Amino acid sequence: MTDPTAPRLAPSVLPKDIFRSIVAALVTVLTVYGWVDALGRTPMRSALAAQTRLWWIEQIVKLVLAIVCVGIILRKRWSLTPAFWLTIYSLVFVIVRWVFIFREGQLEILVAPLLYALLLWRLWITRKQVAATDDTVVVGTTG
Repeated sequence: MTDPTAPRLAPSVLPKDIFRSIVAALVTVLTVYGWVDALGRTPMRSALAAQTRLWWIEQIVKLVLAIVCVGIILRKRWSLTPAFWLTIYSLVFVIVRWVFIFREGQLEILVAPLLYALLLWRLWITRKQVAATDDTVVVGTTG
């Protein structure tokens, strides 16, 4: 049950969570930096044409996640569900890539899975908070 003394939020606003906002900002910055880096370096830019369709799908998912993370930072409620699912997809993409790298005999410590896992955790908590506030029933007196 929610705290009856807690201030009521507007239905379009997410509960305040500074940690969630910081992680969403890091995901956004690193995604945008990755795109700028890939498009800015000449050798990397010429390799873009050789990428697979799955790689492009992954990049589109990450780009949309970065956009939705801006909504999370701004505490827009519409961004909660897309951010949750896009984070799951991004985490799966990164884990699969990590498994392939590991099978080639390399071990890389990646920051992205950690950020996605942290964001997913905070989004999970936020989803439960939002669901709890949606399920509360205001009991009034009739008369």
